[in-house]
Amino acid sequence: MRVLFVHEQCGFQGGVEQNVAETALGLKARGHACHLAYLRKTARGPDEFAARFEGVHAVGDAGEGELARVAAAVGPDVVYYHKWPSLPDRPRLSARRAVRMIHDHDICCPRSHKYFVWPDRTCHQPAGLRCWADLAFLCRNPAGPLPVGYVDLWAHARERRRNHVLDACLVGSRFMRDELAMNGFPPDRVHIVPPAVRVPGSSPPVGPAGHRILFVGQVIRGKGVDLLLQALARVDGPWDLDVVGDGNARPGLEAMVRDLGLGDRVRFHGFVASEGLAPLYDAARIVAVPSRWPEPFGMVGLEAMHRGRPVVAFAVGGIPDWCLDGETGLLAPDRDVPALADRIGRLLRDDGLAGRLGARAREVASERFGFEGYLDRLASLLAGAPGAH
Repeated sequence: MRVLFVHEQCGFQGGVEQNVAETALGLKARGHACHLAYLRKTARGPDEFAARFEGVHAVGDAGEGELARVAAAVGPDVVYYHKWPSLPDRPRLSARRAVRMIHDHDICCPRSHKYFVWPDRTCHQPAGLRCWADLAFLCRNPAGPLPVGYVDLWAHARERRRNHVLDACLVGSRFMRDELAMNGFPPDRVHIVPPAVRVPGSSPPVGPAGHRILFVGQVIRGKGVDLLLQALARVDGPWDLDVVGDGNARPGLEAMVRDLGLGDRVRFHGFVASEGLAPLYDAARIVAVPSRWPEPFGMVGLEAMHRGRPVVAFAVGGIPDWCLDGETGLLAPDRDVPALADRIGRLLRDDGLAGRLGARAREVASERFGFEGYLDRLASLLAGAPGAH
């Protein structure tokens, strides 16, 4: 099968790019020919990223004509869209099928993060009048003369409807499936395909390790590191926090650490490549996923589970699909900082609980989220095999 991946970026940035790179490498190992059409290169490993593909093709803009020319040159069996600013009116281009992995809330949420500003809670409603009431037509505009820009909600709705004609839409969780269904996507074309990660060859250490807590992700407001710091300020006893990742919230968080008097207990590592994460997971007792936005899936949690580490998280978005409360980790209600502190404290104090949850997390990750099983299901859906669902 010849697959044309269509994604904004060539290079590593976040979980989306990791999924694209790992998927291309996995399909390539199975004999499929993978090509990439992209808009721009990232600053992190564009050459390493490009090496996963048989060919990479820069597209000067998001116009349908230029993308169609790339597709005509590649001759794909399927066009596999990821993040792309505007879907072509004829998304199959020259291919037999057009499939999209919907990684986040951009298609259904004009503000993209799927939580209200007033009140500060997860949105469970379709795009519509509630978006106007929450001023979702306003956005940050750091590059312009004014700090605030404008989102055309009518154009956003037209773009969403354009995706309804795709042969299949793939999502990582039940939350995302339900979100698409409430926004008019044909239910029989929406398929849950949890993104999987490759498991490092070395075996993780058994049992809880010290009192280290690990956060991995973009350091932006939606990831909730501020909520984690507020929770940790309530936790008695020894603990240390490693924050791995970078983003525009880091300066404010560093100031918050000082204000809370946590300076000697919190370490900001900045960006760490995926191959360097295993030692950090192995040194951790707990992995925290304190997301404010409803994670479409939450790849970090899956990585932690494969390393035998329990997760403490807010029960938002796709997180409850893999963080099974009391089985593979502990969940706190949405934005409930005292409850998050309580869950962290329990795992810090109770070696037996931490060990049991970590061991079960590794079992569940292997049984339900194996990489080869993920590739089996994905390849079937990309090819449109009979019986694929």
